[in-house]
Amino acid sequence: MILVINLGLKSIRAILFDRNGNRLTSSSRRINSRLLDGKVEQDAKEWREKLFQVVREVADAVTTRVKVDYITVSCSASCLVAVDEALEPLGHVIMVSDKRAREQGKRIAAHPAFKKLASSYGYAASEYSQISRMLWLKENDPETYNKTWKFLSPNDYLIALLSGGQAVTDQLNAEKLFFDTERNTYPNDLYDAFELSTEKLPQQVAIGQNIGQMSARMAEDLGIPAGAEIVVGTYDAICSVFGTGVCSPGQVCDVSGTVTSVRMYSDKPFIDEKSRVMCQHFPPSNGYLVGGSNNLGGGLIEWTKQCFYKEIQHPYELMQTESENSTGANRGGIVFLPHLLGARAPSWNGDARGVFFGLERHHDRGDLMRAVFESLAFSIRDFLEIFRESGTKPDMITASGGLAKIQIANEIKATITGLPYHFMDEFESTSLGAAIIVMCATNQFPSYQEACRQIVATKQIFLPRQQDRAYYDDMYGLYCDLMKASEPAFVKRRNIMQTHMSNVAEYVENL
Repeated sequence: MILVINLGLKSIRAILFDRNGNRLTSSSRRINSRLLDGKVEQDAKEWREKLFQVVREVADAVTTRVKVDYITVSCSASCLVAVDEALEPLGHVIMVSDKRAREQGKRIAAHPAFKKLASSYGYAASEYSQISRMLWLKENDPETYNKTWKFLSPNDYLIALLSGGQAVTDQLNAEKLFFDTERNTYPNDLYDAFELSTEKLPQQVAIGQNIGQMSARMAEDLGIPAGAEIVVGTYDAICSVFGTGVCSPGQVCDVSGTVTSVRMYSDKPFIDEKSRVMCQHFPPSNGYLVGGSNNLGGGLIEWTKQCFYKEIQHPYELMQTESENSTGANRGGIVFLPHLLGARAPSWNGDARGVFFGLERHHDRGDLMRAVFESLAFSIRDFLEIFRESGTKPDMITASGGLAKIQIANEIKATITGLPYHFMDEFESTSLGAAIIVMCATNQFPSYQEACRQIVATKQIFLPRQQDRAYYDDMYGLYCDLMKASEPAFVKRRNIMQTHMSNVAEYVENL
């Protein structure tokens, strides 16, 4: 039995799989975010409290006292958790979409030591970088920085809790800290240049490494038998690649939870000189994953539900119906820029915001909703255009995550990308991918390809509507033009807000 802890931006889940990848039982709890003037935070104490709740529910749901053989975790990446030696969080977690470290990111990006790393690995430094956030804390909250024992990712934090204090990280989470893979060390010259200590970083270990049994105290508190062994996985966007069966060159994974993660599997490296996407070597399969994540995917649909469908009993069904009635040039002509929390990969513009363009008198709610769905597809196509520069041609896309359950989203994405969209049978693709990492690490399967072949299944395939391709090619061009033309206006808006909005209220929501 494999117990997977999956901590996303909206919820924490515990899911129990058997040795064949079948989901036996699961439990989840919502996680709240705090948003204030570019800051996006969560509370690691809430994570810990709800971790106990979901695992206990899974344990109680199993009729007999099942022995859990392995436990692993998969969480959102690029979130900074500062803890003391007792693993107590020192303040709130700085989340992936947080933009407070803008100036620190610019200084780091300009430093010669970073430019050398960027040239070797394609790293990009920005306000979203973990080192930028560490530097922000050092300069703006030195007390917290000095008290910090370790700066951890969510993956690392949960593993530390489960193991009784081991501060370890996997290779791909270590890359978020600009780990120098060739030297097998953190880049001390870069950290020293900004007077940051690499002693505050976790030890890097291999993906799939068994770091020993869960602590007996933790097993008792969680309500599961002692003896479960902890296998180090990696963050959610990577796990979801294998959880949707993507393991051959040209296959693309689109996982749209709160954010959308897009990765293409390749058999060769690709260093993007413009730092738009990452290329990450995945040693267990000896493949390369090219891509990145944006700021909102399924989160956009939750926003539209709150804005346009708040009192509707079945909002997603109505979104589907109304969007179907708004088709092509007859009712279209609207372009939506979907960057409500700023743009991450591949455009990397923290100032970007949401824009509806082309509104006319006859447009209604369904037309706006369709434009939102189209914007999500345009953001996928942004990645595909870059993937084609890598020398590996994308040939199909898998769809999973909450957004994939809305049929019209898959239909529009297939048409705008020009590629078949495979809707996967297992909704919990991230957790299934984490379980596959454990299965391969424990030699249940000889390769990731074989594991994906036996475990992962497609439920439905959506094909492009050829009659709409020319229209959407033109609309995608307009989308790109609008994004570029809006950049100066986004900067002007930010400056206005900083000048006039000194007292911005904090608000709490489930993203």
